[in-house]
Amino acid sequence: MDIASIDLLPEAAKRVLARHGYTVLFPPQVEAVERGVLSGRSIVMATPTGSGKSLVALLAALKTLMIGGRRVVYMAPLRSIVYERASEWSSILRELGFRVAVATGDYDRVEPWLASADVVLATYEKLDSLLRHGEAWLYEEVGLVVVDEVHYISDPKRGPVLETVIARLSSRGERKQFVALSATMPNASEVAKWLDASLIYSDWRPVRLREGVYHAGVIEWADGGVRRVRKLTGIASLDVALDSVEEGGQALVFVQSRRKAVSLALRLLQHGGLLESRELPENVREALRSEREHETINNLLARLLTKGIGFHHAGLASYQRSIVERLFRQRFLNIVFATPTLAAGVNLPARRVIVDSLHRYQGGFSEAISVSEYKQLAGRAGRPGFDAVGEAVIIARSQASALDAFNKYIRGSPEPIRSRLSSEKALRSQILAIIAAEKRLSVDGLLEVFSHTFYASSLGLPLQGLRNTILSLKDIGLIELRDNVIEATQLGKRVAELYIDPLTAKRMLKGLRKLASEGRQQTEYAIFLALWNPDSTLLHPPRNKTLVYEAEAELMLEELGLENEVEEQLYDLAIAAKALYTSELILDWINEEPEKTILDKYGIGPGDLYSIVNTTEWLTYSLAELSRITAPKLAESLRKLHARVAHGVREELIELTQIENIGRVRARILYRAGIKTAKHVASLKPEELARLLPGLGLERAKQAIASAAQLAGEKPPA
Repeated sequence: MDIASIDLLPEAAKRVLARHGYTVLFPPQVEAVERGVLSGRSIVMATPTGSGKSLVALLAALKTLMIGGRRVVYMAPLRSIVYERASEWSSILRELGFRVAVATGDYDRVEPWLASADVVLATYEKLDSLLRHGEAWLYEEVGLVVVDEVHYISDPKRGPVLETVIARLSSRGERKQFVALSATMPNASEVAKWLDASLIYSDWRPVRLREGVYHAGVIEWADGGVRRVRKLTGIASLDVALDSVEEGGQALVFVQSRRKAVSLALRLLQHGGLLESRELPENVREALRSEREHETINNLLARLLTKGIGFHHAGLASYQRSIVERLFRQRFLNIVFATPTLAAGVNLPARRVIVDSLHRYQGGFSEAISVSEYKQLAGRAGRPGFDAVGEAVIIARSQASALDAFNKYIRGSPEPIRSRLSSEKALRSQILAIIAAEKRLSVDGLLEVFSHTFYASSLGLPLQGLRNTILSLKDIGLIELRDNVIEATQLGKRVAELYIDPLTAKRMLKGLRKLASEGRQQTEYAIFLALWNPDSTLLHPPRNKTLVYEAEAELMLEELGLENEVEEQLYDLAIAAKALYTSELILDWINEEPEKTILDKYGIGPGDLYSIVNTTEWLTYSLAELSRITAPKLAESLRKLHARVAHGVREELIELTQIENIGRVRARILYRAGIKTAKHVASLKPEELARLLPGLGLERAKQAIASAAQLAGEKPPA
């Protein structure tokens, strides 16, 4: 079927789609149209990567916007997926006159432009946050909800968020059409039943997938063929990758740890004669040169990239990951070594996907990956338009492990998805979110929302869990229960809006009262209080110092009046030790230790530092906001602490770092030059500022001066 022949699609949409190269539908897309996706029927589409699921969602969106006259929401688990989909859809939607908005992060803010956008693309958490802030248009004006990667319902962290967002949207307002998409979901029929949807279940792929196992110099394919691989390096993954490159393909090698991604890339570099050298594009060279804080990693990346080799993991800064992704898409890189984060968040197909290990490190232990995870990795094999066949190869170290790889992973089925909503953490957070978004909610009303969850559809209502959680939230002071009606207190509403776990709030509130009563305002206590909770991102202290940190953390808990809290969660003292160790990193950060010094001292990558700082910024902001309600005399000092964490500076630089293009390093240079306020910066000429701050440039200097003028309440320079 070609798009031009679809009667239910407006002619204007067909013309724009054709201009963007969309003319013919794949078989699963045809089935979706025939099953009513353009007639408002909800569908669950469980088909392989590359089979065209996102185009089906786009067609449904165009029909909803152009004929239904209602708004569209798209949600996905990761920012990278949201931005990728936005880049695919935006030009088409805007050409047809629709307003598009992307929303990720900053869970305590409702961007005003979202209320006027025709299509909103967001992460699960951002959508949950909008509902917590009472954005009624989500209930009343949305006609289509696209749920990408719906198998994330099985994810312990994101699953409960996704499930309750869908339940809330289903239980209120006008009836909505759902289009749920996944590449790995064997029990898709259960999800279809939950959403009252038609099921599109297919194994059709635009590029045929061939799976096999490599052992002792030979790839044995599941379809019965074999391929001998030359032992060019003596390292299995490298030889199998080079074998694909020799045939004109690209290879993605998935490994179990960041360290191995880098070490294999370096081992391949030692055999540099096997790969052609090439000159890096100037914009890539400049990007790697300009970030001096990451000089060591950037120099290493540059050496590898010139040989067509890359590595990719969450420890890299976002610009470093983007460079690797872009160069691989442009076929500049032959081989990339990556952790599974690449498969989860980025559409980056390769002719051959190599799974170096069927195990991964989790919490200090090695565990077998799931069949679902393997299928997600294998699904990246095959580049439409370039490859007739995509190849997924598992590396086996023994005959026994080769047999296991065939039986369990290649011939096996992905694990069925299961609800994670019954956990204490999930229930207390989501129940509070539902209650806080309503002025008055009856117990029956709460049960009605939960009756729309996947958990209830599969197993019935978790009545005991709901009852226990309601009582727990009441004890903390976050809700009130009278005559079968539940209301959030002022504090409960604020906790829900801040998007923190109620247990986090309980600990923060208790610690704040202790600090306020004793007149303590030490930064160390506040940072520890912000980090000792289920929401934080923490580092493990060195093994030889774990007991020392546990002992010091125990003292810290006593001084904050939190010693009785350690029994609430298993291993809480160990978590407290991690919080204390991570507090030291944050102290180094806000005392302006150079980024490189911090990375070396704690043995982490730029991406890790960014993640820790981002989470701590959110938690110190939450701490400051809660203090306004329960400990007002601490509010100002905590507000300043939040600003210091956000920018990584001492207190005297807070104002300067509010200026556009002026980060922690440039702010310190200005301060040392005697320029200490936004007003002073606003008085400078662009040439003066650019001369003071090497690398800033004249254009960004003008932007900084205009920003400083606005901050100082002055008229911007002409």
